Amino acid sequence: MKLILLICAILSAGCSVASPTIDGGKIDAIVQEAISKHVTPSACVVIGTKDEVIFAKAYGHLTYDEDSPFATLDTLYDMASCSKAVGTTSAAMILMQDGKLSLDDKVSKYLPQWNRDDKRDITIRNLMAHTSGLPAYLNSGKVEEGRKPGESKSDALIRTIAETPLAYKTNQGYRYACLNFITLARVNEEIAGVCQETLLRRRMFSPLGMRNSGYYLSEKKRSQAAPTIGGEHFRQGTVHDPLADYYQTGYHCCGNAGLFTTANDLIPFCRMILSNGSFGGRQIFTPETIDLFATNQIPEAVDEVHGIGWGISTRPPSATPLNKGPQTACFSHNGYTGTYIHFDRLAGTFLIVLTNRVYPDDSTSDYSIRRSLLWLMLESDPHYKGIVESLQTRR
Repeated sequence: MKLILLICAILSAGCSVASPTIDGGKIDAIVQEAISKHVTPSACVVIGTKDEVIFAKAYGHLTYDEDSPFATLDTLYDMASCSKAVGTTSAAMILMQDGKLSLDDKVSKYLPQWNRDDKRDITIRNLMAHTSGLPAYLNSGKVEEGRKPGESKSDALIRTIAETPLAYKTNQGYRYACLNFITLARVNEEIAGVCQETLLRRRMFSPLGMRNSGYYLSEKKRSQAAPTIGGEHFRQGTVHDPLADYYQTGYHCCGNAGLFTTANDLIPFCRMILSNGSFGGRQIFTPETIDLFATNQIPEAVDEVHGIGWGISTRPPSATPLNKGPQTACFSHNGYTGTYIHFDRLAGTFLIVLTNRVYPDDSTSDYSIRRSLLWLMLESDPHYKGIVESLQTRR
């Protein structure tokens, strides 16, 4: 009861609460410890609001070799599954705002391969909320084995997804699936008539000054990226995800992964999201579109929550009991390579964490940097003063 009364009191204070004061020394300690333990060779951390950057710093080297270049806020990182949110979701929302796409459009309207009994009624909303029924992933080797003569690799994957049996009946479950967003990116490209990278460059990257963001990097930019694989299979500036690597052959963008960007490029993107879609005098998204990211799209009978293209946080340290409803929600997305973007609409803050934790291989799965930084933000933010102690029991 005391916690409920405290929550009500804090909510009544509303927007009069100030932004957090972040202890940079504590952030340094969190990240440097992770680097010393070989959790990741490099990291970039940015914390900010719609109006300002509170903290921004790069750490470490691109690899564990001390002669390797230092990471900077302009180092390119393989965003992995954050590509779903920053890239593919943004492209779909631009097309929706243009009146060319509806969340309730059937995928089969744009991809004839989906005109099948089990997939005919699957909608764009189902793809973006992960309620389509598609399995999570496919083996690229199996796709290649079934590739038809004269068929491109990208077309083979799209056809294989259409032919793959559902794991559960549409709208009767939830399964986070890369296949949903590979399909969505192809829908985006069919509607736009250009590859997803071109659409995003014209409508979002260039207006926001995201000059280093893209799916296909020049040789110079590849050399500035944080490597994701070491040894004889050394990989730098080309996508780490196996399906995206198979799919991206020069034109199509794989919607589940493949976007490269920098901390400096993500800053205006995050400030735009917290400014209800506007930044630098340019309206990228409408406020209604931003609300969709923070509004649960999962049917009531399914015990999960997910927004349009973004995950809605429900537990500490990524959310608290105060973060109820779209206007005060926390929503985020993470990437397998060690990337993370988090928005707190109540506090009005964002967090960017970029690492290449999969270098030289992905034998570890330590996400301590992200979790520790989220706790630090909770403890530092006056919006949550008084309830942090009660949440610490779940730490």
